[in-house]
Amino acid sequence: AFVPGGDRPPMKPMQPTPQGPYRVSLLAIPEAMAFTLNGLHDVLSSFGMLSTHDYALPREPPFRVEMVALTHGLVPTASGLPVQAQAAIGEVGRTDLVIIPSVMVAGGEWVKGRYPEIVRWLGAMHEKGATLCSACSGLLLLAETGLLSGKEATMHWAYEQTFRRNFPD
Repeated sequence: AFVPGGDRPPMKPMQPTPQGPYRVSLLAIPEAMAFTLNGLHDVLSSFGMLSTHDYALPREPPFRVEMVALTHGLVPTASGLPVQAQAAIGEVGRTDLVIIPSVMVAGGEWVKGRYPEIVRWLGAMHEKGATLCSACSGLLLLAETGLLSGKEATMHWAYEQTFRRNFPD
């Protein structure tokens, strides 16, 4: 345990699960901010390379990271910079973690119902045990699953009004 004013205990290095690395699915949609997707991909994919420089990092990468989207191939992002989806959501029958990136939407207004297949897939992944999370305004898509109903959530203030209108509970 951490004791204020004391030394931090050594961190236990992360290790892959007995079944192998954690499968991380980064969700690419046209409203996604490319820097969020690419930044998360870079950080989570770097463990194997960095372990030679930091003994606390696992020797085997603990994550298997892939971009997922409705279909394979290039997905445009909010800035126009495309990202490469390695898998279509229909091909991902199980994942350990889904990260919805921050999004940029025209006029700051989220329109519900644009991604019914993705919302169903997110719900199915959650039912199979996946952790769902979002970066900032990606919360707008996550809220469509209904999993946030009755819960508090935090996101960028610029999207507060559209969030309240779309998800009053």
